[in-house]
Amino acid sequence: LRKVPKISVDHPAGEALRRLMRKTMRGLAQDLEQARSGKTVHPARRRLKLARSLLRLMKPALGKESFQKENQTLRDAAHALAVLRHTEAMGEAIAKLKTATADAQAEEPVFAALAAAARELRADVVSPEETGRHIETALALIEELRPRIADWTLPKRDMSLFVKGLRICYAKARSLLRDGLERKEMPLLHEARKSVIHHLHHVDLLKPLWPKLFKVWAAELQELREDLGDLHDLDELTAEFARPESPFAALAQKDQALAMIDRRRQAILARIASETGHLFAEQPK
Repeated sequence: LRKVPKISVDHPAGEALRRLMRKTMRGLAQDLEQARSGKTVHPARRRLKLARSLLRLMKPALGKESFQKENQTLRDAAHALAVLRHTEAMGEAIAKLKTATADAQAEEPVFAALAAAARELRADVVSPEETGRHIETALALIEELRPRIADWTLPKRDMSLFVKGLRICYAKARSLLRDGLERKEMPLLHEARKSVIHHLHHVDLLKPLWPKLFKVWAAELQELREDLGDLHDLDELTAEFARPESPFAALAQKDQALAMIDRRRQAILARIASETGHLFAEQPK
């Protein structure tokens, strides 16, 4: 399902990235139109992450002021969709938890209760009218940004600024992953997930330069991204049990559910530790 457009090798780097950002914005507008007609917001959220990854690649070339302005616009659009994605993610986290549970059939009453709580949460939090407002807000922000892309000052031949942008994201992902795993701090790993996503998108763009290497690298980064995403969703699900007004807080099977969540969390953490070493072994320079 993950398909990142490739950078054109027929244009100077700056113009190739500008064209790619325009294409991403057009696709994002289409994703939001489809979400408005009842489809999931997940494709729009994922394309927003690609847009923010492209922006980080261009950050040293754009300059601080221009980057902050455009990044804030994309961040606001992402926040507008966050509540919609949160309720979707709860259902997905429960489905993956069931798949990963060794004796899921014996725990069927727990999973039935979790699924019912997820449906109730979505009904409580997101009405059709509110969904429409969130999507309209995100769409308006995207349409506001699109014409400004033509005015971005990007070097035509100087590749060093874009290499610097790539290096910064790699370094941040590497540092946060190492610190998060060493300290076993979930907030650090959740921040690391964002930088891993940016780095994955950058590697995807580079595939035409060295297809065999970057194809394998991107595939392994994608596995790490998914594990970090599943870890984040499990923590979001756990937080629902502690929120008094949440349907999850009243579940009779709360202790059983939390025990299953913790077992899956530990298994994911072990995988992340094994995936991280070779992917981020080299110094950022």
